Amino acid sequence: MKVVHINGGGETGGGKSHLVTLLPELRRAGCDAFLIVFSDGLLAREARAAGIPTTCLGVSRMMSLRLFKALLRLLREQQPDIVHTHGGRANLYGRLAARLAGVRCVVTTVHSYSDLDYGQAWHNTWFSLVDRLTWSLTDRFIAVSRDLGHSLNKRGVRSDRVAVVHNGITPWEGSGIALAKEFSLPAGPIICAVGRFVAVKRFDVLLQAMAIVQMALPTATLLLVGEGPLFGALEALAKHLKIEGRVVFTGYRQNARAILSSADVFVMSSDMEGLPIVLLEALSAGVPVVATAVGGIPEVVRSGETAFLVPRGHPQALAEAISTCLRDGEGAKLRAARGKQWFLQHGTAQAMSDQTLALYKEWGV
Repeated sequence: MKVVHINGGGETGGGKSHLVTLLPELRRAGCDAFLIVFSDGLLAREARAAGIPTTCLGVSRMMSLRLFKALLRLLREQQPDIVHTHGGRANLYGRLAARLAGVRCVVTTVHSYSDLDYGQAWHNTWFSLVDRLTWSLTDRFIAVSRDLGHSLNKRGVRSDRVAVVHNGITPWEGSGIALAKEFSLPAGPIICAVGRFVAVKRFDVLLQAMAIVQMALPTATLLLVGEGPLFGALEALAKHLKIEGRVVFTGYRQNARAILSSADVFVMSSDMEGLPIVLLEALSAGVPVVATAVGGIPEVVRSGETAFLVPRGHPQALAEAISTCLRDGEGAKLRAARGKQWFLQHGTAQAMSDQTLALYKEWGV
């Protein structure tokens, strides 16, 4: 079975991790899976390092006839059984090119909500429209959470065209790092959050919650791991809240998994998520989790049992959950242990690969 996965190439978050994790597992299971990216970048570099055959078309422009012709020519040469697209640009070009190339089956993985993915409103509107207009060119959709699957159904995609495969990752076998030494932190508990600095992640709510936590636990420090267009605004907000001395912006870090695995609590403050890879990383590492009850997150963790879930956009509730985790160390460890057990049973890369391969076979390839 030959499967071509297509992505724009600019991924730095969960979409990148998904591909770099899934394709080696598919190849180990005997599937001839390879990757086409439109532009070179972190995804292509990590894919090649993971042993994934990767072709870069060398086009970064949003709209390009040259890109489309190059992709169509490559698909006609390769003649894959399946074209599997990931992301807005890949969906548009990949679906059209696959149909013209005579590919038997076109699959799209829906990782998130297309109207929330991009930093600029017109990007969200454009890709949401184009995605919907080319749905008819897609045979099957894989949603990374039931919530995303239901969203597709509500927007008109028949349920028999949608399957749910939760994201999976390789179990954590690395070692943590001394965060206080790494980032020159003062003594005290460490709270960690990882993600792109974009509106949907609501790091502004987390900073407001941190200001509340500081009043009760003045030695706590917040590590914000990532980068993005809202960096300046978030840095200014930390200063406005007078917590800049206890907030560290680390920038993008390739060892983010080691960083979060060494924290005392991991926090997600998003307004919406599909099924975040970084949440699985925290569960795999056995780190206590506080998160908003949005999207696919409640499908993975249960509040009070494997994590604390709070309403979105609620700094006070977020602060209270974080403070409880830091004060009740034994309870936090117990929830983290249960979360890790769930992960080992349901959240691994092999589980994701096995389910994906089963769907390929079910769909007649």
